[in-house]
Amino acid sequence: MTLPAPEVIRGAKQVYNHLDLRDRIASLSSPVKKCPLEVQKMQTLFLTDKTALPTVIRQFLQWSPPKDTKKSVEDLVKKLDNALDEFCCGTFSDDELEPGPTKRRANDHDIQGNDNKRVRSNSVSSIASSSSSGVIVPQLKASSPLTPPLSPFEASEMVDTDTMNSKQNVLYNIPRAAKSFEGVPWTVQYEIARFMASCPVPDLSFEVLQKFLDVANAEPRKLFQSMMEWYGSRTGAGKSAAVYGLMERCSDHVWTHLEKTKEIQNNNRMLHYSCIMALAAGKPPDIKLRPPKVGASNRFFRKFGDDRFLELKLHRSTHPNMIRVFKDYFLKPFVLMGRTYRFLFVKDDKVILFATEGPYLKDTLTIRQVIDWHIPILENWDMTISKFASRMSLGYSNSIPTLAFEPDQIQYIDDVYSDEQGNEETCMTDGCGLISVSAMRRIMGLEHADTLPCAIQGRIGGAKGVWIVEPTLDFNSGDWIQIRASQQKFKTGVQQFDMKSDPIHFTFDLVKNSICIYPSNLNTQFIQCLSSGGVPTSVFVDLLTEYLQRLTMVVTENRNIRLLRDWISKTGSIMRARWEMEDIEKDVWREQQSVDSDDYLEAQNSDDDPQDITGHKPTESDYWKINSYSGLPAALHESTVRLLDAGFDLSNPHVAMKVTHIFRDVMKSVCTKYKIEVQQSCTVTCIPDPTGVLEPGEIFLQLSGRRIDEKTGIPAGLVTGDVVVTRNPCGLKSDIQKVKAVDRPDLRMYTDVVIFPIKGKRSLASYLGGGDYDGDIVFCCWDQRIVEPFVASEMPDEPAQMKTVFDKNDTKMRQELVKHRDLAAQEVAIQKHFISMTLPDGTLGLYENWRTVLSESAGLDHPDVIYLAHMCAKLVDAPKQGIALKRSVLQRDRSCFAGNPYPQWFQDKRNRQREKNFRSYQEVNKDVSVREGPLGTAMDQLYDTLLVKTDAFTKYTRSMFDDSDVQRKDPDLSAPWENALAMAKELKDKSFDDDLAKIKKTIDDQIAEYSQDVKELVFRRQRKTDSRFDPSRPSEPFLEYSQYNTMFELEEYYARIFLNEPETLSSAVFKIDKCANKEQMLQAIKASYAYVKSVRSEKFSKFCYIVAYDQLRRLKADARAKTAKTNGLSEAVAPYMYTAMTLDRGWMRKLKEFKTASDCGTAHVRLDLSSHLVTLLPPSGSQESPDSK
Repeated sequence: MTLPAPEVIRGAKQVYNHLDLRDRIASLSSPVKKCPLEVQKMQTLFLTDKTALPTVIRQFLQWSPPKDTKKSVEDLVKKLDNALDEFCCGTFSDDELEPGPTKRRANDHDIQGNDNKRVRSNSVSSIASSSSSGVIVPQLKASSPLTPPLSPFEASEMVDTDTMNSKQNVLYNIPRAAKSFEGVPWTVQYEIARFMASCPVPDLSFEVLQKFLDVANAEPRKLFQSMMEWYGSRTGAGKSAAVYGLMERCSDHVWTHLEKTKEIQNNNRMLHYSCIMALAAGKPPDIKLRPPKVGASNRFFRKFGDDRFLELKLHRSTHPNMIRVFKDYFLKPFVLMGRTYRFLFVKDDKVILFATEGPYLKDTLTIRQVIDWHIPILENWDMTISKFASRMSLGYSNSIPTLAFEPDQIQYIDDVYSDEQGNEETCMTDGCGLISVSAMRRIMGLEHADTLPCAIQGRIGGAKGVWIVEPTLDFNSGDWIQIRASQQKFKTGVQQFDMKSDPIHFTFDLVKNSICIYPSNLNTQFIQCLSSGGVPTSVFVDLLTEYLQRLTMVVTENRNIRLLRDWISKTGSIMRARWEMEDIEKDVWREQQSVDSDDYLEAQNSDDDPQDITGHKPTESDYWKINSYSGLPAALHESTVRLLDAGFDLSNPHVAMKVTHIFRDVMKSVCTKYKIEVQQSCTVTCIPDPTGVLEPGEIFLQLSGRRIDEKTGIPAGLVTGDVVVTRNPCGLKSDIQKVKAVDRPDLRMYTDVVIFPIKGKRSLASYLGGGDYDGDIVFCCWDQRIVEPFVASEMPDEPAQMKTVFDKNDTKMRQELVKHRDLAAQEVAIQKHFISMTLPDGTLGLYENWRTVLSESAGLDHPDVIYLAHMCAKLVDAPKQGIALKRSVLQRDRSCFAGNPYPQWFQDKRNRQREKNFRSYQEVNKDVSVREGPLGTAMDQLYDTLLVKTDAFTKYTRSMFDDSDVQRKDPDLSAPWENALAMAKELKDKSFDDDLAKIKKTIDDQIAEYSQDVKELVFRRQRKTDSRFDPSRPSEPFLEYSQYNTMFELEEYYARIFLNEPETLSSAVFKIDKCANKEQMLQAIKASYAYVKSVRSEKFSKFCYIVAYDQLRRLKADARAKTAKTNGLSEAVAPYMYTAMTLDRGWMRKLKEFKTASDCGTAHVRLDLSSHLVTLLPPSGSQESPDSK
């Protein structure tokens, strides 16, 4: 509720006294919307220009009307309108206003004009090429069809064909004076820009814009709804669900984050503003603004602010080399809401832009100044340009600022080298420094951690790598950190013009703790190399069978619903996601997920994630999304766990379907990536021995999570005996080494890391795919079935041909900059080199595919396989090293290796991972020959085993459980509706009966409309997908909308309608319920009928859960409570308490050890007996419940 400003009230009183309208003064205490028109106009003018309102009032009071006329309020309104028009409207020449066939770009004077004449195109290609207000077109008709929710980039006749020749790229520039946004947070400005760029509407009037700003100021979470409702009424679409699909709603988590940062500055998590960008030769760039997202901060954000950066992320259909093709486009300024963004650098598949100038920015900066702050150019004069460009991205790495060291607390020490001649491989401490225990405690204290890791990965100044606690554990030595020469990547932290150094350069930026995953998994590369080293195929088949049995037992012994809940929680990393939502966890730890992936090279995108009916893949961002009207989380694992917590079990069709999808995804991961869990294995960070006590061939491995020996059951955290170690990439036989794990008392303070010796000819890490100690993670396995038969191999020499396959750019910064004396010219030269650097482009995946295929038929000892493995290792760091693969070499290798027939398992894996459309099918299967028969390799036999045991199971789309055990109707959920019908019949209350009929009809209509909208959504997406690959339709946009979760907006729309309708009910029962119970009974009855209607039409229907998720959970939880509590009320837990709760690890361990059913009253549901999964059960397994044994 917004009241008139005091200045407005004062001015209105003067006017009313002047006009003898004192009776209107009382209305000034009402909200602005209920005030007279003149007060609303005064408020708008005041918010637009505070100095203009007193002037207008003074002029009105001094103004004398024409003879025989009386001064009135209408005269004041006219003067207020004139003042607003003068503020917002410019003057166009006649030729500018005349429409014609020639399209033109807006100039500086085009930012204002006639609302009835100018309509902005919804095509981002036009937005990226012209001022959003600069094209003169006929007025938009109210009957104009809506832009389809899944096609925001419709071809438009307003597209500027001269995009590449314009001097700047206008993403969106609001056609109003900047004063309108004075004091408005950048996030609100950005959201309004997204709305105007997404929806094809005329320019906003001041009244409408001010309405949006008022909503954003009072309740920013309602800004999206306010904008979309206005757009629907403007276009005649009303409150159609299609309107809400035009733009993805900004997450509530963003507004919560902004509210928190007003009170407490949070440098751990900040906002990321980004666009999705598609590039294709012969077409203007398509750029779509995406909602801001809360994510990890970085050094650049902490220095300059997150609102000064804009990420242009490549669409997955765009080849990275297109960035260089569009080099001139990216080197031009980008304009967004009056701010000028310029190219800074490229990181992975993102082009990073920096706002150098614009309204309300603290200061104007050049790109040269930003670069100089991060990496002083003169201090790093002799660094190659390619390495300089790669080091720029270090400042953009996710990190947490922790302890700021004083300059005298930073010590620089030498590395330890072997006596052998060589390069990096002879450095025994490459990338690893030391830190005092006092400093480590302060760093982790700032991170709110209770335990102290012995190793952390981070950045400080120009150094990066891993730091381990010094072995003496001297608590009295104070805070200090030792940086080795191998860790120092560039010089920074020099004194500025004020003779001071920026403390940010002396702050330790925490990237992540040391990693420990126990137990861990095999993957395709590990299996191939271990098999080549002598491990029998039967061992891998046994390990696979054991793993599948463990997974199967999770769902077969489902009477204990708590164990199932615990497994789902761990599988979906639910607690980590909740921590991130609370701004507690260090986001990071996205990088930890990479250790579970097949390897570093997957050329195709994984298709393991479940898709909804629109084809959308749930992503990590879904964790932020919870339907604010029904309470339904978008994340699969989170929504399932909440249902289990409420008392649902597998007898409920919706829960059975969700658990089936989760289990299917795990099985798909096994089938596509061959992730086979080995109980006696772990994946941990490797570090060099800080004491020097380990001899060559020895390691030290101690795990805090290993409480007992896996075979004997004896308590043992220390691993001893023979162990095989390796890491990704693992392309050579020598990339797996057999070592001996030993006990050394001097190293017992180090846990959850593997310690390698600093003695020997070369570092042990360098044997493992050329690794080092700056954060590499190592797979360790002590399962004797693998270790005993394995025979390690010597590292082969690098093939001679490797010396001639790459072009190297050794140009140094000084060589380029001395060509330009002007600083601006030097800046442009740096930008041109940064954008021309080699980017990861899929070549690595191509060579790895060739290596995998050839190694199956020729073996890992074949010279060509060794050559391809070395190529893969080189291509990993090619951009950083400034090397580029020669085109002639790629063509030669393609002709040599692309024709090799693919093993059936490998081609099947590629088909499982591809996208489900014809284009992807062609890309994966074109020009590929598949070997007719198996070769008898380990991978062939594992593939055959998987086909027998899991293939049928992975095809389940609904439920893998026995249909007779999965109830169609749950009496706990249908009871409120049935009881209401019975009560109406018993009371013979016609009004109550009419209200129930009204509720029934309203929900029936909602279900029908929802089904129709979903079908239309699917149809539009399919039509858009088909048009992308139809060569006869080149004008169709090629940036598909599957990147945006419009299904979520559609579901939230129907949840809001369900919550608020029907709006009026006449019976006394519901009137009393509304006054005394806040409609709780009404909502329970509505949810119950929605459930009855949903399951009546389709057993696995989910409409009722979409619109009444929390209400159904409440009904189920109270029904469960009746069996244990007399009052029949379930436990009451506040949301902020619930999200912090998890099942006790010790409790879960005891349940597993004692194998007790712990019957909670939940039903035992059997597997579908037709499922091949039944064959995975151990001989003693039974489909009977534990109680029947």
